[in-house]
Amino acid sequence: MNLDHYTAQVNGLKKYADVPQVPADPYDISVASAREMLGFYDTIQLSPPQQAVFSTAQSMTDDHGWCCCQCWSWYTHAGLAKYLIARDNYSAAQVVAVTNLEDCCGG
Repeated sequence: MNLDHYTAQVNGLKKYADVPQVPADPYDISVASAREMLGFYDTIQLSPPQQAVFSTAQSMTDDHGWCCCQCWSWYTHAGLAKYLIARDNYSAAQVVAVTNLEDCCGG
């Protein structure tokens, strides 16, 4: 792990402290939180305009997807993205900012 990158992630995630679904530490996500985000992925149905935001955001992340591989983290990031788009009307750029900060693949 790159300590400088990790520190920047944790500091950047503080901006989202008022959104309890956004993890404060990308390497310390509780099972309950992961399950909640997986549930968002499975249950949130996006409208066509929201789906366009979701698809655009996915292609704009540093990983060019929700994670570097289609693992459990991919689905939690995608679930959180759906939640932020559906609940808070996040733009693609806002979703990407959160997704890049919560990236937990070795940074």
